[in-house]
Amino acid sequence: MRALLTVLLLLPLLSLTPASAEVYRWTDAKGVTHYGDKAPSDQAKPVQLPPLQTYSPPPVPSTSPNSTASAEKPAEAGTPPPIRITSPAQDETIREAGKQLSVSVDVALRQGQGLLYFLDGVQQNKVATVSTAFLFEAVERGEHSITAAVVTAEGKELIRAAPVTVNIKPPIVLR
Repeated sequence: MRALLTVLLLLPLLSLTPASAEVYRWTDAKGVTHYGDKAPSDQAKPVQLPPLQTYSPPPVPSTSPNSTASAEKPAEAGTPPPIRITSPAQDETIREAGKQLSVSVDVALRQGQGLLYFLDGVQQNKVATVSTAFLFEAVERGEHSITAAVVTAEGKELIRAAPVTVNIKPPIVLR
């Protein structure tokens, strides 16, 4: 057990030595086993160590225009990112809580892109935002359609999420 512990402690040091260096093993007068790169006596014997583990990263796919190696191509710079509303769910009923409605979207915006949020087809934020969460204010009771759109820095709409219909109802009062 002690010898194994010694080997484990010496492995980091052994990896710093040249690949051609020999490792020797010997036992001293007290019966303790030692390992080292220099033999202190004729009693030390060379040790055969297992090969060092190495790691090679996977090959990087070619990005040349003539490359057809990858069936799954990265999104083009002009291709809009996919977008979907994650909250609230389609046809969710929300009990009125201060006339506010929170929405969350799932989208990976690219440089220079932003989000516009719409309630019943009316844009709610005047300036595009990079925030994937938005709080609609002064939402009246009834059925509402919410959506979000990815826009460029110039305001050109690239893609719009499928609309989600929600129902705002009065709170339940228990007596």
